[in-house]
Amino acid sequence: MTQGSGAGSARVRAVAVVREVLERGARATSLLAERAQGLAELDRNLLREIVLGVLRWKAALDEEITGVSRVPLARLAPNLREILEVALYQIRHLDRVPDYAAVSEAVAHARASGGEGASRLTNGILRNILLLPPPALLPPLPPRVARGVSPRFTSDPAETEGRLSRSERPEGRGEGRTSAEALARYYSHPPFLVERWLNRFGEERTRRILEVDNRPSGLDLMANPRKGNRASLAAALASEGIRTEPSGLAPLALTVISGNPLASALFAAGHFSVQDIGSQALPLLLPEGETLVDLAAAPGGKSLAALALGRCRRCVSLDLSLPRLRLLEENRRRLDMPQARPVAGDLAALPLPPGCFDRVLLDAPCSGTGTMRKNPEIRYRVTPEAIERLARAQEKFLLAAAAIVSPGGFLLYSTCSLEEEENERVVARVLEREPRLAPAPLEVADGLAAFTDGARLRLFPDDRTDGFTAHLLVRRI
Repeated sequence: MTQGSGAGSARVRAVAVVREVLERGARATSLLAERAQGLAELDRNLLREIVLGVLRWKAALDEEITGVSRVPLARLAPNLREILEVALYQIRHLDRVPDYAAVSEAVAHARASGGEGASRLTNGILRNILLLPPPALLPPLPPRVARGVSPRFTSDPAETEGRLSRSERPEGRGEGRTSAEALARYYSHPPFLVERWLNRFGEERTRRILEVDNRPSGLDLMANPRKGNRASLAAALASEGIRTEPSGLAPLALTVISGNPLASALFAAGHFSVQDIGSQALPLLLPEGETLVDLAAAPGGKSLAALALGRCRRCVSLDLSLPRLRLLEENRRRLDMPQARPVAGDLAALPLPPGCFDRVLLDAPCSGTGTMRKNPEIRYRVTPEAIERLARAQEKFLLAAAAIVSPGGFLLYSTCSLEEEENERVVARVLEREPRLAPAPLEVADGLAAFTDGARLRLFPDDRTDGFTAHLLVRRI
């Protein structure tokens, strides 16, 4: 197969995308959409699979390469590390790609990129790896490790800061627990993040998060009730060979089992939008109201979900990014939802009158640690210091959001982070500083009830949804 052919071109492009994501801080999904242009659908899928797969398994891939390479990774010629990672990911994780094809393409790419020396080194490393058995799996979960529980929400800042009662602490922190280093190395996650998850959630839950993070993400749809219902959409998609299944968490949600719904005329006609199930479910936490202000709203998924689910009659959708607001405008036109009104504005200095809105949703900018399946590059950028910086900004944004809530109105604060610093601790500090706010018990349907604890909802990453955390607050009259 020549380097210019479809699959070969996909592999070459994958090397460039991985390098740009890791060296320049580009977002993988955005870059993939750009670099996939001109490829056939099968090759676009291969490009996406390789790039996201390398990012999900990078640490484990690098460990294998280091074990047989005479040249340290840091001293490899430009592109060579990524060429090896792309080839090794195919060898270890893609059954449909023959080993010889992955090696041949990598050697040809290395030759074009760095000359004969680079091609010989690439050939030697990959062929030595093929002589070895695949890396050993992690040991099974120790039988005495408890499931672990996440801390209950409380308005007491001392408890929220982590001083939990004995009954609330996850077991399995000491003898018998798999080390954070072993789990982090195997699943290519930051060791500090794995350590805190082990301490907060226990080993069983932590392993589940890590496993899900390293699986390909699915595609979720939200049916547009202005064009029909979820059942009619599923039937229409099925007639085109697109199989879906309904979600128990969100009443308009369908998960795609097979087929490409974005190629269907139903998408262009506004019969559905693409949105994670957890994101669709968040507006259900708000009691029904007249006007919703959705802060940091673009590209508008939660605004449009709130309207579709009948949680509000109109929505002010505020965001600072004009390009993302244009996406919101396109989405609301396609879905025929003019009740969503895009507004440009800064979260830290809201251009809205104080005390005038009965429903406010703040889905705050965050570390995104609940979305590393869809955005695997997050794991190479998140640090304890970054989380603390985000938490300080989130506290400021939440106080600004609280100022525009009317007496008796509700404020929903959410993040796609699993971190206590960005969720429970932010809410606790804001409750201390804003005495007019109080936690409001969540009243939700059965599908979500299992994930609520008083005023808090916590969805962990699993096969149905990304990870989200949300708190419902009420402004006292």
